[in-house]
Amino acid sequence: MGQPEIASIPMTSALTRAARVLAARAERVLAPHGFTFDQWLVADALAREQDLSMAQLAERTQLTGPTLSRVVDRLATSALLYRQVDPADRRRAVVRLGPRGRAARAAALADLVALERELLGELGDAPEFLARLAGNG
Repeated sequence: MGQPEIASIPMTSALTRAARVLAARAERVLAPHGFTFDQWLVADALAREQDLSMAQLAERTQLTGPTLSRVVDRLATSALLYRQVDPADRRRAVVRLGPRGRAARAAALADLVALERELLGELGDAPEFLARLAGNG
C-alpha cells in the first residue's frame, strides 16, 4: 500500500502535524542555546516588543496561562528576562527581555534561520512538502 495522496489528508490535520514536526525540529536547533520551543516563542515576542504584559505575551505566543507562567518563571530564573510591576497599573506585571536573553535569542535566531532556509530548500511543491513534513511522504 502506497503513501496517501495529499488531497486525501484534510488540510487541518496536515498543517497541525506539519507544525508539530516543525516545532520539534526547531526545538532541536534551539536546545543548545538553552531554549525550549515555548521559551523561544516568549523570547522572540519580547525581542520584537519590549514591556509586554502576560496577557499580551499569551496573545503573541498562543500559550495558555499556566504554560506561559511556567515558561516566564524559568526564563526569569535564568536571568534571561525580568518581570516588573507596571508603573501605570500596579496590579499588572510587565515582562522584559534582559541583555542575556537578547544575546541568547540572537544566537538561536541565526541557527533557526539556517533551519528555515534548509526547509525552504526542501519546499519544492508546497502540498508535497507539507505531506513530507507531516510524515506522509
